[in-house]
Amino acid sequence: MRCLFLFIVPAIVVGELSFIPPVAADAEDVPAKPAVVRNQVVKPIAKAGKGKKAKAADAAPQLSDEEALKKANLDPKDGNKLLEYLRQRTLSDADQGKINGIIARFGADSFEDRVKATDEVALFGPAAIGPLKKAEKDDDAEIAFRAQVALSRVEKVPHAAAAAAAVRAIVELKPKGAAGVLIGFLPLADSEVLAEVIRESLIALAVRDGKADEELVAALTGNSPIRRSAAYVALIEGGAETERIRIPDAYPKVREAVLKEVDPEAKFAGLWSLAMTTREKEYIPALIELIPKLGRGRIWQLEELLLLMAGNHPKDGRFLKSPESLAKAREAWLGWWKTKGDAIDFVKFDYAPRIEGITDIIEMDYRGYGQGRVISLGPDLKEKWRITGVNNPTDVKVTPEGRIWVVESNNNQVTERDTQGTIITRRNAFQQPINIDLLPDGGMVIICRNNVLEWDKTGKQVWAHARQNYDIMAGRRLPNGETLFLTNQFRNPNAPQANNAFRLDAKGTATGKDLSFGYIYQLQTMDVVGEDKVLVCERDMNTPGQQTDRVAEYDLKTGKQTWKHDCPPNSAPTSCQRLPNGNTLICLMNSNQLIEVDPSGEIVWEYQAKDGLKVGRAYRR
Repeated sequence: MRCLFLFIVPAIVVGELSFIPPVAADAEDVPAKPAVVRNQVVKPIAKAGKGKKAKAADAAPQLSDEEALKKANLDPKDGNKLLEYLRQRTLSDADQGKINGIIARFGADSFEDRVKATDEVALFGPAAIGPLKKAEKDDDAEIAFRAQVALSRVEKVPHAAAAAAAVRAIVELKPKGAAGVLIGFLPLADSEVLAEVIRESLIALAVRDGKADEELVAALTGNSPIRRSAAYVALIEGGAETERIRIPDAYPKVREAVLKEVDPEAKFAGLWSLAMTTREKEYIPALIELIPKLGRGRIWQLEELLLLMAGNHPKDGRFLKSPESLAKAREAWLGWWKTKGDAIDFVKFDYAPRIEGITDIIEMDYRGYGQGRVISLGPDLKEKWRITGVNNPTDVKVTPEGRIWVVESNNNQVTERDTQGTIITRRNAFQQPINIDLLPDGGMVIICRNNVLEWDKTGKQVWAHARQNYDIMAGRRLPNGETLFLTNQFRNPNAPQANNAFRLDAKGTATGKDLSFGYIYQLQTMDVVGEDKVLVCERDMNTPGQQTDRVAEYDLKTGKQTWKHDCPPNSAPTSCQRLPNGNTLICLMNSNQLIEVDPSGEIVWEYQAKDGLKVGRAYRR
């Protein structure tokens, strides 16, 4: 039986309500110094074997493509050498199976067997890096630790950065055989970011001498669903906006392969690309047929398309959790398409999704270290990127260009980062910021514990509204240009209700249109619903001897509650979002749960953080 040695480190717990001393009132964008910015990787405080604590590693600053290739001794103009670099890191299916079998032994009961497996996997050299990078995130602390040890032996250069740089250089050079090498390497990509770079590059390489690349066509019927999926997309997408069939000689082969596909994820990728590119309506019912087999993220994606066409769910058309309810929803939507599909002009249909199925999640460390991380899950529910080592993160917003703004409350700052976590700008003239709203003109509204501010796109303050009570718990910009903020003024159940929701006009001046919601007891992110409603996380303290955590919807005109979802006692909801499908995304921090509930309150999807962290906030876009 494997033993885990736990090391208890005394610490002062820094919770969400910790006081941070004020800092200077003036601020400007501060470009980050790469040598200073460090992304701490949060790891479990346990490891088997010799009983040493797994050391938290610092990620190196992001390298430019030129720097990454130089460290790997690669010339960005030598296409053949760049291809050979990726070939050396590409495993056959048989070797992939061998390496995965060895990695599985990292978690063996026998210490000697674990050490032997670590030695064996290192013999594969750089080709083992991809599988080891994935194992480094394993739920089993020992497997993750052994993967780190093996990686330290085989990864002598920053492989992920070098591989991505090599792929981008290959696309520019387009050497012969490039598409075949890239699609061969794809399953070995050690991150979703690198895999996405490869998939996008394959689209650019799909046509050679006016015809479909032969190796991509061959991949349509290969053994790997990952490669088949990438080949479908590469041979379909990438043409001019008005070009419905990009590569005529490949289209019949792609169509045939997609319709025969047995892997649900690969089939969805192929059907989705075919539908959105060719605008042939035959692919819509084929997508609907997949519903019971699809992962929840793909259901979100398909549901958004169907709702934009239909306006509302048909009877029994909501996508609930059980296989039986999903099968019923499939039949409901097939029935809708049979009666309404002919009237839809799919060629002229303007698909402008309100969400694309990406879920950004903040995970917090409440073991006393004040650290946290931000991760982003794609529609396939795979991690697209993660930013680690952020100090008590309380909000995150992502721009359309992919820049990530993270609120670090205990650091009194808001940072703009790329997907590698590298800080681009830092704004730090705050007193415990908790929420931000990004404005259409590039500006920003910042909600702090003792004030509310608006800055323009350069970081210059437009206005500020001070509140010396240090009792602000959340805030949002409203569609009419006002800003709403909530406070945690406690109300005596036997006394008249006091207002705890306050509005500021477009210049930051109090409007006097204050309202009374339930007890706002925890820092949170709230949501705006339509033009005049909001969602908040609150606690009902009006019944003596009882307290109920809940998410409630309020009408801003009347102050009346129009919807609520009662959460488990002491589950501590800390974020809420009304989704376009009518469901509500709720973070239950104390329960370490992120749940999506339908209007009736049924849970249709849930997620939990790992490594001892807790889900603190979430936002779907």
